[in-house]
Amino acid sequence: MDKSPSESIVDKVVNNPAYELLGGYQLFLRRVTIPIVLVLILLLSYTLFSSFISSDNATILAFGFTGLLLGPVLNLDRLLAEWLK
Repeated sequence: MDKSPSESIVDKVVNNPAYELLGGYQLFLRRVTIPIVLVLILLLSYTLFSSFISSDNATILAFGFTGLLLGPVLNLDRLLAEWLK
């Protein structure tokens, strides 16, 4: 009843051929661009909302709007990965 040693998450990612896009930089670019895109959406939405309502309410709305756009940003990343295959 010997079990094979389970692979760590890092081993699964490193050995996965799906992450070989863009010469191996696809994984790095995902980890960098997704937070940058979310921060840019947050800043843009705060700027737009602050011109219409008070600053405190604009902050809450900007964070809510950015949270609602988290799913579409992740799906856009998946679409780009499929497109680059």
